[in-house]
Amino acid sequence: MFRWLSLAALLLAPAALAAPQDTWTIDTRASALTFTATQTGAFVNGRFPTWTGEIVLDPAALGGARIDIRIQTPSVTANNPDVDSLLRGGNFLDVRKFPEARFVATSIVALGGERYEARGQLTIRDVTRDAVLPFTLRIADDPVQPGSLRAAARGRLPLKRLDYGVGQNDWAGTGQVANEVTVDVNIVASRRK
Repeated sequence: MFRWLSLAALLLAPAALAAPQDTWTIDTRASALTFTATQTGAFVNGRFPTWTGEIVLDPAALGGARIDIRIQTPSVTANNPDVDSLLRGGNFLDVRKFPEARFVATSIVALGGERYEARGQLTIRDVTRDAVLPFTLRIADDPVQPGSLRAAARGRLPLKRLDYGVGQNDWAGTGQVANEVTVDVNIVASRRK
């Protein structure tokens, strides 16, 4: 009987080691999701103040990593009422019809040091395309919460707005607004050790 219990314990041990990883809690006050576009040669900087994310990431076990970021598009702002109205309208993000954009990483790849890539899919205006988000990640003991870790991730995702239908009718060309948009992701999060 003792041998059977010992054997069962040995067989179950790997399952215990592969237990689900803890989810990181995002510090929304210290995190930001911003973008930069170009209109008639001038930079337009904006942000999405309202977004949520589920992040499960342990650099020692990247096979179990998950990233799922949901962006509430009606919150978009460039701190200019005219630009904000244009961004939210039907020719650009059409926030009434498409109130959410989403990035879901299907794999995380270590590139050495603090560099990683999140490979997955980005959906904007119900158009889904493959996307790669390179980012740096620093994890350290949380000085405010003993027994916890604090992570800081910074990434930059270049994309082409027309690939997602952002720019309809008179805005479908690149004469006034460039096709290239840069999205910057800065996330601060914590979890228990």
